[in-house]
Amino acid sequence: VKCSACGCVLESPVCLPCSGQHLVCSTCLLRKSTGRQKLFRCPSCHDRIVLDNSGEDPSLEQLLNGKGVPNWIRVELASLRLSCPKRCGSTGLRLSELGRHFGANCGKTEVACGHAGCAKVYRRELAEQHDSECPFKRVECRVCKKQMLNKDLMAHQVKARCHDLELKLARKQCMKQCNKDVLEHYRQLREHSLVTMQEFRRTELCHLERMGVQGFARRQPLPHLTAVASLNSCDAMKRCERCRRVFNCDSNHETACRWHGGGLCLACGKPSHTPGCILSAHREFLPPLLSATRRQQQHQSNRGNASSYEAASTAAPISV
Repeated sequence: VKCSACGCVLESPVCLPCSGQHLVCSTCLLRKSTGRQKLFRCPSCHDRIVLDNSGEDPSLEQLLNGKGVPNWIRVELASLRLSCPKRCGSTGLRLSELGRHFGANCGKTEVACGHAGCAKVYRRELAEQHDSECPFKRVECRVCKKQMLNKDLMAHQVKARCHDLELKLARKQCMKQCNKDVLEHYRQLREHSLVTMQEFRRTELCHLERMGVQGFARRQPLPHLTAVASLNSCDAMKRCERCRRVFNCDSNHETACRWHGGGLCLACGKPSHTPGCILSAHREFLPPLLSATRRQQQHQSNRGNASSYEAASTAAPISV
């Protein structure tokens, strides 16, 4: 089932009206026929064949339509499974499928560029690469959104300074994203620090509960404090050995930290009057103990006032 002219598998076979009735491809017949009368010489037996509409020999149109081709040749050609002759890697193709394969799927088949003005011919497997580089392809400027040919894009961007604007926009977006990431990281750090401080203060509160309520109402200098300046006035300052902060001893009150005076929040460690202090922590941790402390101090204050009043009454002279 091979062509007598090219030696390949017959494609659209034609049976020649020669003495041996040899078979050739229709393309080989058209390529090798010469002259106005379409003279053709059989490549096997070298018989001279005139392909015209006169005489007893079949015409060229009849030969191209498959006149005289034996049926067993047709059956054998239909059962063949071929690999792509252009070596694109496709296998198992029927002979009747080769034309469709060349026209749509074969990567080695040469195709013409579809952009208007481009006359380049390339293999189908390089179509994507050529499409990205074709100077006649219509593209859009990423900055100003204008439509133009690919070959004019660079000159347009230089003339309109689109690159500078694109860099400014990219820098702005980058700074915006960086600021967003920094704020998110700072928020996570604050949350983690707050949780850690709350756990620490909760542990300290449990320790104070074991020590007793009086631990919240110490007004005298605590044993773990060292003096910064030896002053006799009410402005004498102390430095806490644990947090290394300076504070005024006279500012100590019932809500003060056991380490030093100043009204610090047990949850966040900030002074209670500072903006941002979690005031709910006072309602969550301190009220049970502070209420008992206030009642005890109020009771002691009332007893002290009563005893002072009795002493003043007994000491005052009775006028007649």
